[in-house]
Amino acid sequence: MKKYLISETLKTKRTMLRKLLIFIPILSVGLASIFDFLGGDIKSAYITSINHWSLLWLPALIALLTCMFHKLEQNSTGYKTIFSFPIDLRKSWISKIILLSLFTLVSSVFLGILLLILNFTIIKTPTSEVLIMGQHLSVVPFYNYFIAIIISWLVSLWQIPLCLWLSKKINFFVLLFITCAANLELGAGKAASSLWWMNPWTWPLRLQCPLLHLHPNCLPLESNSTLLNSGVIPIGMLLGVFLFLILTFLTSFSFKKSEVR
Repeated sequence: MKKYLISETLKTKRTMLRKLLIFIPILSVGLASIFDFLGGDIKSAYITSINHWSLLWLPALIALLTCMFHKLEQNSTGYKTIFSFPIDLRKSWISKIILLSLFTLVSSVFLGILLLILNFTIIKTPTSEVLIMGQHLSVVPFYNYFIAIIISWLVSLWQIPLCLWLSKKINFFVLLFITCAANLELGAGKAASSLWWMNPWTWPLRLQCPLLHLHPNCLPLESNSTLLNSGVIPIGMLLGVFLFLILTFLTSFSFKKSEVR
């Protein structure tokens, strides 16, 4: 597997794909800062950017990375090299998924570093509250924000094998639109439901609630809100890992059976 990972990694050298890992987190924090500045409170930028990251930017990054990775292979040899060589196609596919998972982890960690810098340089308040959309929110420990970012990455991993498989079937812009629309409509709109566990698009936002003390729509939660129940976190993490493994297995099997047209 190590050789497969090295091979897939080399394909991404000197490509725009790696630059996106830095650009998308910067864009996420930058836009959140602008919105919060216009709202009169720049101090909440690092909180809302985490919500925006899970809701839109991370899914968009996954769609972009998977499509660009497919394009690299398609424009290079049209998958002819892979199918003509005596290699394990399932290992080749799984190595692509592992590499893209690591790339999104790097991007998520970079977002956390940006927010850490923002926390120490911009957020200087003598009180224990910040203002979000006109409402006060008690500050929670910063490590909660970092944990929320990593959990969002973990429970979003299932989108990588799915988007990588779809990238071979449909147009890039169609995939990007479908991915973002599904996360916006099925994610934010359904995350507060009692049946959140049945909808994988809700998992990142739902699991953030007890960590960030925010509703999925980014409004502060009341102290007695049921969304503050931290028991959903291990359940959501197990569901996310299980779905990721299932989709990885199914898509790798499909890739093994495919042929060059």
